[in-house]
Amino acid sequence: MEEILRKLQKDASGHKHKAVRDACVCACETLESQKGSAKISPSQLRERCLLPLQMALESKNAKLGQTALSGMQKFLCDDRFVGGVGLEVEVLEKQLLSQMLEAIRVTPSLHEDLQVEVMKVLLCITYSPNFDINGDSILRIAQVCIETYMSSCHQRSINTAVRATLSQILGDLTLQLRHRQEVKEDTHTHVYI
Repeated sequence: MEEILRKLQKDASGHKHKAVRDACVCACETLESQKGSAKISPSQLRERCLLPLQMALESKNAKLGQTALSGMQKFLCDDRFVGGVGLEVEVLEKQLLSQMLEAIRVTPSLHEDLQVEVMKVLLCITYSPNFDINGDSILRIAQVCIETYMSSCHQRSINTAVRATLSQILGDLTLQLRHRQEVKEDTHTHVYI
């Protein structure tokens, strides 16, 4: 993650992107301090490290946006950010999914290429074992997809990407629910035998 933040800091040159650079410095310092005894909660760590990525997306700069989305995909695989999931009770706004969705809320106004990359991040979220995918989370992810679709109604590639993303997410959810039902029925059947 530190590598992405340093790259983002370097690429965010000029006065216009000073806030992105400053947020990268703060995130890197926070990550470094986590190696010592000064630990903060996973939700606070996520908040500090997602901020520069969110700001880079909001800058509407394609290069910064691409780096930010690469960072978000790495973010999902980094135990430092997902380690607290399930261990501490977090209010909805501080949960990993909420923080990720907040960071990408600008998606409908992004360039088409970045919107497609956001759809990939949403798929990564859905397939990550670190998320408790339930009806509410699917609806929240679908809302981002639908808003993106509506804002890009004349762009065939993003519309295709949105439809494919929703189709994959809903298909996977259906398989999960079917599997849970089968396990439940098997358990129930074995009890009576």
